[in-house]
Amino acid sequence: MANPFSVRWLEGWTFQTVLMDGAVQVEAHGFGICLRTPVLPGESPVTAADRLVLAEDRRRKTLRAAWLRGRNLPESVGAPDLEGAAPEIGSIIRVHA
Repeated sequence: MANPFSVRWLEGWTFQTVLMDGAVQVEAHGFGICLRTPVLPGESPVTAADRLVLAEDRRRKTLRAAWLRGRNLPESVGAPDLEGAAPEIGSIIRVHA
């Protein structure tokens, strides 16, 4: 009997196993990006691919939620005026005391 259910969350991704920097890695291509992760000891390439796509899915959902939170801020809350705010030294790091 065949399983009538399928999980489609890997749809749109293609995977390949590569040997890079002396380690076996899984490379995923999809949605305009390429992701890589090492195959951990005791882990199969399929499990590594699943872990990689799950981490990317979580990252994208977190970024979207942050974007939605920022989009719902009132108009008066915005980026601070940075004119003349650059430190006198040529550093891009500014420490506020």
